[in-house]
Amino acid sequence: MHAAGRRVMIAPYPNGARDMKHTGWVRGVLLVAGVLLAFAAQAAFSNKWRLKVDGHASSAGTIQLSITPEGGAARQVDIPVAKDLHENHVARLIRDALKTALGKGYHVEIDDGEDVLVKRKGSHPKLDIVIAGNSAQGITVKEHTE
Repeated sequence: MHAAGRRVMIAPYPNGARDMKHTGWVRGVLLVAGVLLAFAAQAAFSNKWRLKVDGHASSAGTIQLSITPEGGAARQVDIPVAKDLHENHVARLIRDALKTALGKGYHVEIDDGEDVLVKRKGSHPKLDIVIAGNSAQGITVKEHTE
């Protein structure tokens, strides 16, 4: 009993069915948003990648690449970058690190001096390549499928 002798009913939806309808709508929107986020987070596997390097390293740092073969586990490749290196030199460092990490199943080359191309050979798995981190100030690296 309430203090005045009346019973007070506490409902989970104070405005009744109208709030329940809105709750269902909000749940639907959240479900769709979750599906879209999950889809966006999926790996973008491709048989050919281009890594565009730009700038001049104003500080030493490390470029971190996350490489995931289709059907396989992700692994990280760390590329140390010294201060004062230009984009062409950084591209060569990335090329050399990827050649070592990927082995003979992939062709890794420099294009236009500052771009690194990664192409799969034969039936080797497609790859997803993501720039996971970059602490070398002044250098930018962007990945694109081709």
